Amino acid sequence: NAVLRVQDQLKKDLSDKHFKIYQMLFIENKTEDEVAKFLGYKTNEKGRSAGYKQIKNMRKFFKEKVTKIIKNKDIIF
Repeated sequence: NAVLRVQDQLKKDLSDKHFKIYQMLFIENKTEDEVAKFLGYKTNEKGRSAGYKQIKNMRKFFKEKVTKIIKNKDIIF
């Protein structure tokens, strides 16, 4: 029940694209490469996956957002 409440709040707070990325990373357990392909990222660096920095920043953003929702809405897991 708590997870559903967090997801409902995220859906309200995030754009459709950001929520889809959240779902892919944390719900569907897609790899970062699959998410980068979905977003159309390409790489010029050898040995680096496409969009690695952007996806890393999105993961951090989502974690901070979820933490904030849990604190503000008094959601207990």
